[in-house]
Amino acid sequence: MSQIQDPPILGRLLESVVSRLPDDAVSVLANMRTPAERSGDRDPIDELIQLLQIKAKARLDEILAGPLPDEPIFNEETLQAIRDVEAGVGVTRYKNAADMFADLGL
Repeated sequence: MSQIQDPPILGRLLESVVSRLPDDAVSVLANMRTPAERSGDRDPIDELIQLLQIKAKARLDEILAGPLPDEPIFNEETLQAIRDVEAGVGVTRYKNAADMFADLGL
């Protein structure tokens, strides 16, 4: 049996696809049998399907797990600040650490 490689770009793409699917579709993907499991032969498409299933199973685990008990519950202002930072709103970027420290006066 070959070892499945998860190329970073492909992995992010598959995670993005899975994150956009409804929960019931993720569950179906995570639990379906691949053609290789049925026939024993493997080709690149079977490996792609297996990678997709791995991402779906990970997403299904997140869905079923819910928040961890020690995760804080953020108010709307904090959630908006987090969304802004993730979107790059109000974020200052520097070429290097020296420029950042100089701008901060350190």
